Amino acid sequence: MNLELHLNLAELDLHSPVMIGAFTGWADASVGASGAVRFLIEALGAERLATWDGDEFYDFVELRPVSRTVGARDRTLDWPHGEFWVVRDVPTALGGRATAPSLADRHDDRDAPATRSLLLFTAPEPRLRWRTYSRELATFAHSCGVRHASFFGSAFADVPHTRPPLVTGWATDPGLRVRLETLGVPFSPYQGPSSMQSAAIEALRNAGISSVSLFSNGPHYLPVPNANLSFALLRRLCAVFDLAINLAPLRETGDQLIGQANHAVTERAELREHVERLEVQYDAQGMPLAPGESLRRTEPEPEPDPQPDYHPLEVDPHEVVRELEDFLRRRAQGGQTDPEEDVPERPA
Repeated sequence: MNLELHLNLAELDLHSPVMIGAFTGWADASVGASGAVRFLIEALGAERLATWDGDEFYDFVELRPVSRTVGARDRTLDWPHGEFWVVRDVPTALGGRATAPSLADRHDDRDAPATRSLLLFTAPEPRLRWRTYSRELATFAHSCGVRHASFFGSAFADVPHTRPPLVTGWATDPGLRVRLETLGVPFSPYQGPSSMQSAAIEALRNAGISSVSLFSNGPHYLPVPNANLSFALLRRLCAVFDLAINLAPLRETGDQLIGQANHAVTERAELREHVERLEVQYDAQGMPLAPGESLRRTEPEPEPDPQPDYHPLEVDPHEVVRELEDFLRRRAQGGQTDPEEDVPERPA
């Protein structure tokens, strides 16, 4: 593993560390997964622990290095790589009280810690040698004393922006599975092409590290960075591991996007009608069949109307983005109402 360490592992003094990771790329719709990890890095003042030069794991024709200018007349290349960050002390919801341990720690036969350490990881999804990559990742996590891990993913689905994102999850440890069920996080029965996070979780399990996978589903018609997906993931993560992290700034950012999307939708009748149909589906079903797929049907599908009163939505996602940008530009020039006035209430 070609690591450049920025801190001494022997001097980290981590407490019950949890590794939290996300890969950019296929399973990071609207930057929901990687955005959640980036929020933790910034909000918790994480220290850069290591840089992972993944040269042997990437196809640079598919994922090209990025050229940028340096000074007035020079250039440099930024190559795809993984980053590890560490937060040494994150308060838990238990606050050090003598009480029963969380399900995440119950097998330790001791009280849950007053603080936890977090090992944060982000990287572009590698193109090559997934098994080797995931084994090396698990080996490094083990060397840092990690016993629990969680990986995030996000996908586009048939869900409206006016409802909380749907989150599914699964875990390799029975206690963590019970925890997810208690929190109302359903298991997704998805079977099909997988992402790097599944390979990483498999390697972690083989290394004796229990893992949780959390997947959020966002509106397919809103392909912009969506803090609501990140908020939904982190809210579940904090509940699973009893972390006391202030997520209010992330929620506020997500609320602003909802308000902006509401204003943009009102200008397009066909998009407004599409969102209304998704709201009906969401309220009736409330569960994704799989990341990126239609909602699960609990009853037989009705016979299709031979003459439906609407047609499939034909909207260019880039057009929606442009309309959001136009709305923000007009708002900045003055005279627009506060978008938060149209933000729907969310359940706590």
